Amino acid sequence: MKDTPQRLRSYAPPTRDKIFIWSAVIAGCGIIALLGRYAAITRFGTDEFTGNVLFAVFFVLSIGLYCGFQSVIEEVFNRLSTLFRRREVMAIAETANGKKMHVSVEEPSVTMTQYSDADSDVIGIEEGNATFEKSTDKAPFEVLEVVDDIRHIRFPDGEEAYVGIGLSDEEILLEKAYNDSRDYDAELEEAYKEYLDSMTAEERYDHDHGIKRVKKKREYDEEVGFFSSVSVQEIHNNSDGSTLIEETEQDVYVTPDGSVYYLEDMAPICDFYERHKDDIESHKEILTRKQRCDEAFDKMKRHEELYNLEQVSFICAYITHTMEQFMESHELDKLHNNAKIWTVNPLAQFDSVRLRSNHLSKEDLKHLGYNVGKFLKLKGENIALFIKNVFADSFGTVQVGTIIAKLADRNPGKDRIPLLTAKEMNYLFDHYKRYKTINLDIIPKRLAEEEAKAKLEAAKKKNRK
Repeated sequence: MKDTPQRLRSYAPPTRDKIFIWSAVIAGCGIIALLGRYAAITRFGTDEFTGNVLFAVFFVLSIGLYCGFQSVIEEVFNRLSTLFRRREVMAIAETANGKKMHVSVEEPSVTMTQYSDADSDVIGIEEGNATFEKSTDKAPFEVLEVVDDIRHIRFPDGEEAYVGIGLSDEEILLEKAYNDSRDYDAELEEAYKEYLDSMTAEERYDHDHGIKRVKKKREYDEEVGFFSSVSVQEIHNNSDGSTLIEETEQDVYVTPDGSVYYLEDMAPICDFYERHKDDIESHKEILTRKQRCDEAFDKMKRHEELYNLEQVSFICAYITHTMEQFMESHELDKLHNNAKIWTVNPLAQFDSVRLRSNHLSKEDLKHLGYNVGKFLKLKGENIALFIKNVFADSFGTVQVGTIIAKLADRNPGKDRIPLLTAKEMNYLFDHYKRYKTINLDIIPKRLAEEEAKAKLEAAKKKNRK
């Protein structure tokens, strides 16, 4: 009773009085609308269709008027109903233990049952032992508000509750006595015990030892692969013309780039890793190198030294176009980072890289460093130091002076990386800015265009003379 929510009164079922009132309202509005329709047809000569429309209008307007004055009308009905109710008399009943309680009775003196404390669960009843007197004391509770069929009441001890209008005072007081006698602490303890019993063994252990488990995200952001399964089919064409298809589910490992490796292929991969794991960079080393590269790159952006981001992007694209077929992907990434640092600090400490094979000669490697260095407008000493440090396996015993002296050497017919001038590298850069591709074929075209333009200018000057 005391826990009844306040909004519960909005969902109470309609009472008999309310049903009667609404029935009377609908009937009355219908009669008024019919009279209006009849008057419109007989007195004013309108047709039946117009009369039906007027009937609907009169009916809706009547309902609307009632809804507008509903509170006033219901108040009048409530006052009229109270005039015909039987008057209740408040009486005081005294129990065997001397307690008094207020009850409502229809007669001033009647016989009432007596409450006994002999058993808390059983109420002893004896007739004639409790006498009632007309009471002039206040009611057993105060009615604060009545909305629809719900009463908001307050007891003398200050406790409030929401009760139905159909409950008698005795039922309300009995319900309050029951609620007051309940041991909420015991019920709460019982519910807590049931909660503990519903735990698993692991949850109970964590609860008893104060252990809290939380989901933690992985410490790295790189995408990783996952294990899955694929269906492998083996088709057999039988001699009788039928076909037998055998399907086998095989476990596979899918890499982040979508490559699929069967489990029988994993053993050689693991063996390769065990043989070369000492030479493979650790995750920490890769992050350290990346951090150093990012710091150098940020420094370049802050001070706007040498070249902008588009020129750095062009250098990386040119290196990829030239060297991707001769290097592993992780080694190519190291070469990119070296080139980025080179644009900021020509004398930095560079990481050495390894080639996939010996297809490239020393002249080819010098051509690569010469082409990029001349595009960056660096001196021969800086280019030679970069080549010696980055390609340490090929130039470990070669002196820097020797590299400087032979930077522009060519080996016609055998060079895999052509030697380009700064002008030719600028041609490639202009083409990259427009199309975002590296195309060496545009160099002879641009040279031919430059030569034709020079001849045209010379002819114009000659004609002027």
